[in-house]
Amino acid sequence: MNDDTGFFSGVLRDLAASTAAILAAWGALGGATNALTTRMRLRDAIRHILLGGLIAAGMGSLSMSLVTHWLKLPPEAVPAGGAAGSAAYLVGVFGPAVIEVGLARIRSFRAGPGGGPDA
Repeated sequence: MNDDTGFFSGVLRDLAASTAAILAAWGALGGATNALTTRMRLRDAIRHILLGGLIAAGMGSLSMSLVTHWLKLPPEAVPAGGAAGSAAYLVGVFGPAVIEVGLARIRSFRAGPGGGPDA
């Protein structure tokens, strides 16, 4: 049999085995959950899904350490097999929300005292 499976199947196989891609998928699902529960416009929902995936993939294994510290779990929980997906999901849910709060504070600071969103 021929073991040469082709370029695209090799790329898909490598992508499926990539930790960053798996974390991005879980983060995107977390962003989708956030978007669905807050009933936002489609444009904002897509932004939350993309942000959730990018934040989860970018944080990588650091997200597991942050989530275990935040939930006050023992350090042994970090290398647990299912913790990566769970941590990426939580980062995908809360990451875009944290960014939105930060951007809102920056906008209100720029508007000055007594300035509204139209200022």
